[in-house]
Amino acid sequence: MNIDQPKPGPGRPHAALPRAMAALLALVACAGTCLAAETASAPGAAVQILKEAPAKGSVRRGEIVHVDDGSCPAGQVKKITGGNQMTGMSRQVECVKRPEGS
Repeated sequence: MNIDQPKPGPGRPHAALPRAMAALLALVACAGTCLAAETASAPGAAVQILKEAPAKGSVRRGEIVHVDDGSCPAGQVKKITGGNQMTGMSRQVECVKRPEGS
């Protein structure tokens, strides 16, 4: 243990963890979240296509919904990726090829 590092004790249980270990723990937590999101939109998974766009603020940040409201060319649907109104990140909207399995 480096002499400059604070010693663990009451209220400081992780004080001796190296920064690399803390970064690794954060990466593992993030990877689990990313994997769950990717699994939900994995190829072959049934994709629900809505008839109208959800209300502003109802799609969570990073969540993807597909909408077939007739506003995109034939064979395409609207893909909406949720934003975050609190941080000023607006939802993203684009026309994409209709997902397989829908």
